[in-house]
Amino acid sequence: MSTPFLSRLATGSPLLLDGGTGTELSRRGVDLSHPSWTAGILRDDPQILVEIHRDYVQAGAEIITANTFRTHARNLHSLGLADQARELTCRAVDIVREAAGRKPVFIAGSVAPLEDCYSPHSTPDRSALEEEHERMADNLLTAGVDLILIETQVTIREALVASRAAARTGLPFLVSFVCDRHGSVLSGESLESAWREIHSTGLNGFLVNCLPAEEVLQTLAPILAAQPHVPLGAYANTGRLLPDGSWEATSGADPAVYAGFARSWKESGLQILGGCCGTTPEYISSIRNAI
Repeated sequence: MSTPFLSRLATGSPLLLDGGTGTELSRRGVDLSHPSWTAGILRDDPQILVEIHRDYVQAGAEIITANTFRTHARNLHSLGLADQARELTCRAVDIVREAAGRKPVFIAGSVAPLEDCYSPHSTPDRSALEEEHERMADNLLTAGVDLILIETQVTIREALVASRAAARTGLPFLVSFVCDRHGSVLSGESLESAWREIHSTGLNGFLVNCLPAEEVLQTLAPILAAQPHVPLGAYANTGRLLPDGSWEATSGADPAVYAGFARSWKESGLQILGGCCGTTPEYISSIRNAI
């Protein structure tokens, strides 16, 4: 299936993702302590999402990620909105369209793990994964996204299920894993194993996210060495989450330093670049200027 996004990807030139949404909502004063995390804002204050997306568009991002990270029905249950999963998913995508206006951007539908992103042991069984990711992929197709971003994945088995569901929509899709400081997926599986298994689903890009910026290249080194015929990418954090739940800032907390890392990613062969937790529109603007 040929799409404008795939045509743009095929040029081989750097493609700029946006930055963090959850941490940006928090930075702007939104309380995200509720179990549904960012989903409630779609109902309670969608205008702040418009402003965040618009700021990322103005910063130069070509891909804007809709706030669908927690719009699986499972995640909306605590808000009493499980039966509105499709409606809220579509609303999140419409908010990006409103923010972009006439600016030509690609809208990515975010697909997160069904449970906590740092708890691979909480991953549901296969039947639940298949049913719920199939429904989410269908909701994103209905919403009219340009691509699906399966992100912050912590087990190969869930990433595989989500990837197969995305593939059935016919939309382009990217898959991104979280890795520890040793370069392994948080489940303990190797990133090379993740690449080998996910490659068979026909993905259009393989990425890492939600890890410190300075760890990206060492983490992706085995994949780069394999010279995959699929674009690679990264969108990193400005620090790291410690085992006790606290946040430790790293050198990437400085936007100029982060942009320097992004330049090194590009020079090493990565094509899709952006930001994750802690990054703001300023970081995306700095990356754009650097690359």
